[in-house]
Amino acid sequence: MNLKPVLILLGLALATIFALVCVLLTRERSPRSCQHLPPEQEETEDGQSLVFADLTAEEMSQVVRYLQGHLGVPLVEASRAKPSENCIAWLDVQVPAKAEVLRFLDSGGARPPREALAVLYFGKQEEPNITELVVGPLPRPAYHRDVTVHKYGGKVPYHRRPTLAVEYKQIGGFLKSQVFPSAPAFMQQVMEYDGANLATVTAAPRGFQSGDRVTWFVLFQNVSGFFLHPVGLEVLVDHSSLDISQWAVSKVFYNGQYYRDMVQLESAYVQGRISVEKVRKAPQDGDFSSMKPRAPAAAPSPLQFEPQGPRYRVRNNQVLFQGWSFAFGMSVSRGLRLFDIRHKGERVAYEISVQEALSVYGSNCPAGMSTRYMDGSFGLGRYTSPLVPGVDCPYLATFVDTLSLSDSLRPKKRKASLCIFEQNMGSPLRRHYSNLQSLYYGGLVNSALVLRSIATVGNYDYVWDFIFYQNGALEGKVQATGYPSSSFLHGDGLRYGNRLWEHTLGTIHTHFVNYKVDLDVGGVKNSLLAHDMVFEMTQAPWSPEQQIERPRLTKRVLDTEDQAAFLLHSKMPRYIYFAANSKNKWGHQRGYRIQITSSAGDHIPEASSMERAISWARYQLAVTRRKEEEPTSTSIYNQNDPWTPTVAFADFINNETITNQDLVAWITAGFLHIPHSEDIPNTVTVGNSVGFLLRPYNYYDLDPSIYSQDGVFFTSEQDFTACEINPLACLPKTASCLPNFPPFTFDGFQNMSRPSPLVLVSGWEDSTAGNCVLPHCERALSASAGMSLKTVLILLGLALATIFALVCVLLTRERSPRSCQHLPPEQEETEDGQSLVFADLTAEEMSQVVRYLQGHLGVPLVEASRAKPSENCIAWLDVQVPAKAEVLRFLDSGGARPPREALAVLYFGKQEEPNITELVVGPLPRPAYHRDVTVHKYGGKVPYHRRPVTGREYAEINALIHRELKKAPLFLTACCDSDGTDLVTLTTAPRGFKSGDRLTWFVLFHNVAGTGYYLSPVGLEVLVDHGDLHVSRWQLRKVFYNGRYFASTGDLEREFVAGALEVVRLKQPQADAVLGSMKPRRPPGPPGPLQFEPQGPRYSVRNNHVTFQGWSFAFGMNPNTGPRLFDIRYRGERIVYELSLQEALALYGSNCPGGMSTRYLDGSFGIGRFAYELVRGLDCPYTATYVHRHYLAETDTPKTNQNSLCIFEHDSALPLRRHFSDSQSFYYGGLRRNALVIRSISTLINYDYIWDFLFHANGAMEVRVHATGYISSSFLHGRGTDYGNRVGPHTLGTMHIHHIHYKVDLDVDGQLNSLESQDMEYEFVKDPWSAQNTIERPHLRRERLEREDEAAFPLNVPLPRYLSFVSPNPNKWGHPRSYRIQVISFAGKHLPTSSSMERSVSWGRYQLAVTRRKEEEPTSTSIYNQNDPWTPTVAFADFINNETITNQDLVAWITVGFLHVPHAEDIPNTVTVGNSVGFFLRPYNYFNEDPSVDSADSVYLSSEQDAGTCGDNPLACLSSAATCAPRLPPFHFGGFLNLSLAPPLGGL
Repeated sequence: MNLKPVLILLGLALATIFALVCVLLTRERSPRSCQHLPPEQEETEDGQSLVFADLTAEEMSQVVRYLQGHLGVPLVEASRAKPSENCIAWLDVQVPAKAEVLRFLDSGGARPPREALAVLYFGKQEEPNITELVVGPLPRPAYHRDVTVHKYGGKVPYHRRPTLAVEYKQIGGFLKSQVFPSAPAFMQQVMEYDGANLATVTAAPRGFQSGDRVTWFVLFQNVSGFFLHPVGLEVLVDHSSLDISQWAVSKVFYNGQYYRDMVQLESAYVQGRISVEKVRKAPQDGDFSSMKPRAPAAAPSPLQFEPQGPRYRVRNNQVLFQGWSFAFGMSVSRGLRLFDIRHKGERVAYEISVQEALSVYGSNCPAGMSTRYMDGSFGLGRYTSPLVPGVDCPYLATFVDTLSLSDSLRPKKRKASLCIFEQNMGSPLRRHYSNLQSLYYGGLVNSALVLRSIATVGNYDYVWDFIFYQNGALEGKVQATGYPSSSFLHGDGLRYGNRLWEHTLGTIHTHFVNYKVDLDVGGVKNSLLAHDMVFEMTQAPWSPEQQIERPRLTKRVLDTEDQAAFLLHSKMPRYIYFAANSKNKWGHQRGYRIQITSSAGDHIPEASSMERAISWARYQLAVTRRKEEEPTSTSIYNQNDPWTPTVAFADFINNETITNQDLVAWITAGFLHIPHSEDIPNTVTVGNSVGFLLRPYNYYDLDPSIYSQDGVFFTSEQDFTACEINPLACLPKTASCLPNFPPFTFDGFQNMSRPSPLVLVSGWEDSTAGNCVLPHCERALSASAGMSLKTVLILLGLALATIFALVCVLLTRERSPRSCQHLPPEQEETEDGQSLVFADLTAEEMSQVVRYLQGHLGVPLVEASRAKPSENCIAWLDVQVPAKAEVLRFLDSGGARPPREALAVLYFGKQEEPNITELVVGPLPRPAYHRDVTVHKYGGKVPYHRRPVTGREYAEINALIHRELKKAPLFLTACCDSDGTDLVTLTTAPRGFKSGDRLTWFVLFHNVAGTGYYLSPVGLEVLVDHGDLHVSRWQLRKVFYNGRYFASTGDLEREFVAGALEVVRLKQPQADAVLGSMKPRRPPGPPGPLQFEPQGPRYSVRNNHVTFQGWSFAFGMNPNTGPRLFDIRYRGERIVYELSLQEALALYGSNCPGGMSTRYLDGSFGIGRFAYELVRGLDCPYTATYVHRHYLAETDTPKTNQNSLCIFEHDSALPLRRHFSDSQSFYYGGLRRNALVIRSISTLINYDYIWDFLFHANGAMEVRVHATGYISSSFLHGRGTDYGNRVGPHTLGTMHIHHIHYKVDLDVDGQLNSLESQDMEYEFVKDPWSAQNTIERPHLRRERLEREDEAAFPLNVPLPRYLSFVSPNPNKWGHPRSYRIQVISFAGKHLPTSSSMERSVSWGRYQLAVTRRKEEEPTSTSIYNQNDPWTPTVAFADFINNETITNQDLVAWITVGFLHVPHAEDIPNTVTVGNSVGFFLRPYNYFNEDPSVDSADSVYLSSEQDAGTCGDNPLACLSSAATCAPRLPPFHFGGFLNLSLAPPLGGL
């Protein structure tokens, strides 16, 4: 054979190999799969948590076998048992006594024996009863003991037993075989009954007195979502007899009439004596109640993934996460529970557990009016439903199976019924941006661990969450969704709810949820302390002829249980906390604060015969001594005998001392629910979330999150794009990997119906491919070819094999996913530039206005940054938004576009009467005219002394202060280790005591570069008079040091030299040790969860206009008042014309002059102006859309705050709505809760305010503000702790209130609206079917508020629970179309109205005030109010003058806020957890059903579908659609660009 062709082939083969290798090396740059790293070892788990573990399947089986063999009585399986037989109702773990457990956990004691609690129904006994047995030791039981008498004081009567599934089945059989056949004509002709088309729902409790077991059953069409399809028929069944044959019908109700039984109903029907309402037959999918998607699936929504895997660990029943550890379990009756909760190794709580979920209904139908569901008796744990990845929990959460044994002798596994995940909340936990003294940024993203279960109890789905934050706070939260319960609409039904469909009445009801919180703060023995605020009137120490009102801290030890029992709607102290015997570094008792979020309805009147059974609901909080004999606040036996409750919580409160005792907090949260059209098909979780926070309060010496590995800190002098400096800069590399989304699985319908056949996918391979080619080739060689040919052929064969292998690899890699491809969002509407009518000024427009003013006013204008008070300057510019009528003619009626104009504010200091003038300049972009609007707006010229202080003025003040400090060199050296040049000042405000004053206290601090100097006061404060227009005449009026006042710094120096001054000697603080340092204390760790958009953003931003899933709005930024939105529409209909921030007030208390006189009105400093660049990946998600904002203030040249506003879609890791059905039919429907967020963050000296506007898929809007940044502080001296807490060696964190004010110009279905309130009341009525009994039922109280005075709700007075702007136009069901305002606030007290400056902040009197909209009342305040609050330029109180508000264009003015008592954990920064307030705007009968039913994100699964098929279930598409690498651009931050350090002046 010729060797040459073979060599040519070999050469070609080698070239091919080289080319393939090059291609492969190039493709190696393709995204790699995310590598899951094991979480950092936090502690060794040696199985101690198993002392709390739920029973295993084997243990349950062993207990059953033991009971069957050792009780000496026959036990029938509960699923087949008659009432007259014995059975095991359910099993649970018997948690050992706390003392035993603590000896084992903390003191090396023996492990307590493991035992089970068995609940048995003994129906086959002389005295039938319920018995509770403890069985042990597990896993091999050898004993049992009866604990019933010990727990309950006697045997539990048999009639109290919760109803087993078999009993419901027996009642169903009784109705079908005996009751319905007795009315054949009625059932066939009216109900069209075929034996299977009706479903029943039980009411509870069952009767009117102890011993009753008489239950109303409501009949519904048996279709999907049958809870919304009542047919008008209800049957009262007496099933109290143990002999089923003795059961009987006691009463029948149909369409408003009562009958003795079905026979009487049949007779009346045949004789034509009843009013028949024929209900339209619903299709099997339920029609309007169906949860099937109405729209095809679209682009996937944002998802979170973990670039390096989970950062938490789950071992057995224990979870470890970022310093947290806890054991979890699931009680059969009460649901989710936690034990041994520790943070940083210290136990914070021994037990936190759900106790009960109560719903009290009102109706004019018998079942509805008598229903008080206590869901624990049905089984909150037993009915924990399987969770759907991607809706109920994040797709990549850890899912845990749970077990239960109830109604059966065999354990049942609830697949994936509990999930654990880390959630990036999409916002900072804390942050601060500094451009004062030094340029730096520090922050920490809010990433928290969530433990979740969802209990589906009948119609409702309760989402139970426990959330663990990195600052040591823990949150318990419940959110309600699922189907509302309903009654048949007849007669006066609308007194008890709203019409939801043709014959469906959504019935008013309350939700109450009770928790047990056994806190062990710094040990088992605790006391209960309360802190709150009062205003005290006092003489100003530096000006005794003047009075000042300042907040003071009230402190109280609550000594007894009676003092610690706070009735549901009573005022609770704003700070209430469990305090330890030990103290933190600063001398405060270590504590954990309880903060409750609730909007509960009214509790059942105590006169009710059943109230004691739910007496826990009397109290929003009750603290009692912990007792083993008081393990729960209620009993599952209370449901069926509430008249003689087995456990009455009221008996727990008997005025025992609670000082230095083992204490338990019993917390009740809830909300009133008046179902409305948007509850069809499901109630949404938005606005229906309540719960509590446990927050460290001086428990630590500083915020423990400072030790988080997620901390970020960089300065202007560092390369913050370098990975080693800034971990956010690493993300484009570490997070640009392929998330691993495993194939979708859902086993929730397993074993409920015949399983689908298993499909096996088999592959094939050629077994000869690699084994026989070379030997065959070798044998084919010619012997005469010789050794060289043979060698070449072998090499050629190897080369071909290599080519084959490389091609295989290449083909495999060809299938590897690429980077995520961003698809353009679906076109929702054409944006033709109409929104530009609201647009902020462009930089070019600002420049044109400046040039126009410079050339047309006839007076010299000095640039504001250089202007003296005696000169003229342009202070700032803003867009002049046209009058609403003009805008609406343009937007809605085809009118002309209003001329575009600017508002220019000028300071005229160089005039005979210096003043502030406001000019409107237009038209833009080429100005040709101006008009003075000052007199029109304010009734006259604005006095010059009211002008906000400029940067130049602060610089002059600072120079004066430092000149004066040089007169006290010896004192400064002694007190502050300083020559004065390294001290910085902070302004206070307002400035004096009367109109015309301009006297300001300035507080001095040590300045340490890269830290928050606000925490380092030196005790020195100076009062500067800067009222004269000539700077040379300014002077120091007073000096304060360490509790004493001096006439000048010279006097201070003389007193010091004479030895008459007590000096606290402070050393110059070091950067690493200073309190204000935000530098992370630990090196970075693996990144936490990140959000990405597999196919890009699903919203669009064009100019100032945003569209998102039916929403559209225009956005802007007022340089003073901050973010504002206009023309907010949903599905094309305008909901809100204007939604804007108005003001942020912070009012301080202190025993230092600067602190006690401070009332910051932040609008005067510039909320919008100081909205700086946002840090991607921390302030907002990394892939958010960032927008620049331009402003012109105190300069003639426009400035740009880059990336100072962000827009993103946020995955809340929560269902918006969901329902899991395992009755009548097996299905799951749900929709994940995603919202569009628009955010800016304003840094106003020390504080950072996060302004959020959220847009939900159900047509609801949410407005939220979070506070973070540095606290303001005073020097600690004398009785300083009357005004706050010590947070450093000489630092007092001064108490203060935050009040935030918004304008909401709602246009609900048009401009003309009215205001309507809806609330609940109880009425006592004779029972319609049993006249000798009375019943208390909630009913709906509607009221039209006709005048402004009626619509002004003072700050701390309860609001009507439902308050809505209503249109004169009805929805499909006859209800006025409306939007509800729901306020979430923890506001402190308002400044007393007797205060001379109160009128300037009189908007703060009201949590909500509704007024007629007027162009002459555009804002609730003025930036000029700060410096002259005694004669306010705008006084909101004047807006309220009792004008009619019926069918008018209305505005809602909303105030939210919180009291802040700074504590050790505010060091270095206040965290956002618990410091978030705001409000919702929620559709209330605006639509005919929940608009989110049309969302393309909806998910529906049924037992008849293959949930793993992409065509049936969009979640099944994620494993392919979402397996792409997120596109993370390189980190960039321009927030320090073009900034010169602000001089060490008074802040801004």
